[in-house]
Amino acid sequence: MTWKAMSSDRVCDVVDFWIAVDWPRTPEQVQQLGQQIGWSPDEDEMMENGTDALSEPAVPIATMPTGETASFSFWVTDVVREPGVEADAFLDDQYALLVREAQSRWGKGDSSGTEARSTQWDFAGGARAVASRGERSVSVAFTTPQFAQVLRELGE
Repeated sequence: MTWKAMSSDRVCDVVDFWIAVDWPRTPEQVQQLGQQIGWSPDEDEMMENGTDALSEPAVPIATMPTGETASFSFWVTDVVREPGVEADAFLDDQYALLVREAQSRWGKGDSSGTEARSTQWDFAGGARAVASRGERSVSVAFTTPQFAQVLRELGE
């Protein structure tokens, strides 16, 4: 089976793009900004990453009670429908490549999970990104500075 993945450079470029945004922004503003990286507005509080041609293009946006964007996440790999040795190797490789590129740009990051299946970076401007190696995919969650501050205050 063959699966697709975004290049690690592209993933980190996307995160760098969002780090540079002047936050806070509404979901509608985020949808408009997303067009600059090839994402298109979709339903309410959604974007679609059609540029990278992955099996799951949806980019859901979470909103704070204030109406500001809290976070959004995007798939880095296709979603593996049938797990197995080849699928695990693909996902492990893609996760390792992503973490390696991210560390070269942003520093070590904090790894967690029994098998270090997620790595978190907190950036100088307050934003946060978490790369995760799930059971069936690799994904990235981007958290805005405003919501990252709420999470820090909660001890997360």
